[in-house]
Amino acid sequence: MVIRSATEKDLERVLEIDRLSFPAPWTHHCFKIALKDIFLVIEQIEIMGYIVACLCDLGLRAEILRIAVHPDHRGKGIAKELIETSLLIFSKENVESVELDVNSANRGAVKLYEKFGFKIKRIATFIADQDFHIFYVLKLKLREPEEVKYQVPEKYYHHGAYYDLQIAG
Repeated sequence: MVIRSATEKDLERVLEIDRLSFPAPWTHHCFKIALKDIFLVIEQIEIMGYIVACLCDLGLRAEILRIAVHPDHRGKGIAKELIETSLLIFSKENVESVELDVNSANRGAVKLYEKFGFKIKRIATFIADQDFHIFYVLKLKLREPEEVKYQVPEKYYHHGAYYDLQIAG
């Protein structure tokens, strides 16, 4: 199996997998825009799955936007490989945390994310097509945030009494 960045040539197969995986599939346009983000496919003879993610908050946080595996290839560790590869990319980019949304009814996906250390951050609910949906917003902390220290270059320091304040009493 090979994991690589997706290209525009991959979109028809990705769209097929997406239609088989989600009740509200993404459009060709959505996936085309995603090519600018972290968009990986896994293939052997054909593409078996994909993951789309992006960096947010100046690269401090990543969000997994979409992940799917073709029904014929589920249960073979493909999603696990895609997540592991994405987490390696996030680590190299010094991302502090990763978030994703998952349907609470998708117990297999929830268990997979929990194996990676994702924890429920909050629960989101909404109504669509007269159905009530519950999603978990999961978060994985990759590293502790660094204290940001900004040192003003010494050439900008003012030496002397010009900036001394006098407080009237």
